[in-house]
Amino acid sequence: MTVYIDLVMLLNIVLDSILLMGVSVLLGRNVTIKRIIFGSLIGSISTLILFIPITSLELLILKFVLGIIMCIVTFGFINIKYTLNNVFYLYIISFIIGGGLTLIKDYGYYNYFILIIGFIIISILFIKQMKKYQDNYSNYYKVDVYIKGNHYKLNGYLDTGNKLYDQYKNRPVILVSKKINYNIEDIIYVPYVSLNNESLVKCIKSDKIIVNNKVFNNYLIGLSDKKFHIDGVNCILHSKMKGIL
Repeated sequence: MTVYIDLVMLLNIVLDSILLMGVSVLLGRNVTIKRIIFGSLIGSISTLILFIPITSLELLILKFVLGIIMCIVTFGFINIKYTLNNVFYLYIISFIIGGGLTLIKDYGYYNYFILIIGFIIISILFIKQMKKYQDNYSNYYKVDVYIKGNHYKLNGYLDTGNKLYDQYKNRPVILVSKKINYNIEDIIYVPYVSLNNESLVKCIKSDKIIVNNKVFNNYLIGLSDKKFHIDGVNCILHSKMKGIL
C-alpha cells in the first residue's frame, strides 16, 4: 500500500488545528490563528514518529511531550498548572473525537463493547470537567486593549472585588500584568487600599477596551508588576463591567 507522507501530515495538521481551536474556545484562551497553525505544525512531527522503530511506551511518551510543546507554542507558558490544564483538555477533546470516529468503523462485538464502555467513561469524565469548567471559567473573557496604536490581546477575569476607580475623574481601572508600552509622562497614579496595605497603582489611559464585542471607553489600565494567581489570566476586569457583559 502506498502512503503519501505529505497528505498524512496535512491531515494531521488540520486535525491538530481543530483540537487546539477546541481548547482555545473551551478555556477562553485569547490566541491567534497563526499560533494555532504553528502549534499544529509542531504536532505534525508525530506523523514522522510512526516511521521510526520504537516501542509503544516510547511512542506514548513522545506524543505526550509533543502535546506539551504544542500547548506551550500555541497558548504560551504562564506556569505548570496552566500548561497541564491546556494539555489535559487537548487530550480529552482528542479522545472524544477519536473515540467517536473509531466507533464508526466496523469492529467485532467484543471490541465494539470495549470501545462503547471506554467512550462512556471518557464522556462522564468530560461532563464532570465541563461542570468544573463552568464554575471556574464562567468569568473568563477575551480582552482587546488599544493604547496609542498598540493592540494587546489579554485573558481577562471579571472580579467583583475590583472596585478601583481613579480618584480624579472617577474612571474605572482594570489591572494588567502583561508588559504594556508607555511613556513616563503618561503615568497616572491611583491610590489603592487593600486589607493591610496602602499604595499607588501606576495607570495609563486606554483608547478603548473590547470585551465580548462590547466597547468600553474612558477606562484606565493599572500596571501590575505581579502575575495573577488565576489560571491563564493576565487582566483583572472591573466590577462595573458585570452588568454589561
